[in-house]
Amino acid sequence: MQIAETLRNTLADAIVTDVGAGAYVRFYDTSLTTKFATIACSNPAFASASSGAIAIDVTPALTDTALAAGTVGRMGIYQNTTAAAGAWRLLFGVATASGADVTMSNLTVATTDTIELTSLTVTVPAGTVTVS
Repeated sequence: MQIAETLRNTLADAIVTDVGAGAYVRFYDTSLTTKFATIACSNPAFASASSGAIAIDVTPALTDTALAAGTVGRMGIYQNTTAAAGAWRLLFGVATASGADVTMSNLTVATTDTIELTSLTVTVPAGTVTVS
């Protein structure tokens, strides 16, 4: 199935609306037992959709000081700061050194390291047409 770009933009903009004004990005280990950072997003957190994609606003810089030492493996976007690691989140992804939902320059963090989110794009897939 193929999705028209106008519908993809509508769906992506719905994510922007749902994320709202008080969103936070949190970084965890792969088991979600260690939280490394909670970064407050800009308001709005994402720009309006274009070509079915939304990009997080990184001005001013989105940073936090690491709360613990370890290896980052997961990232979640939450509507507020009250949700626990396993609680409902709006968006959830994998963090790796390359090719994942979130790419980090260094997955291993030490306590008091600065963690900075420099880019994040969410794309509503266009799909493909298959004729059989």
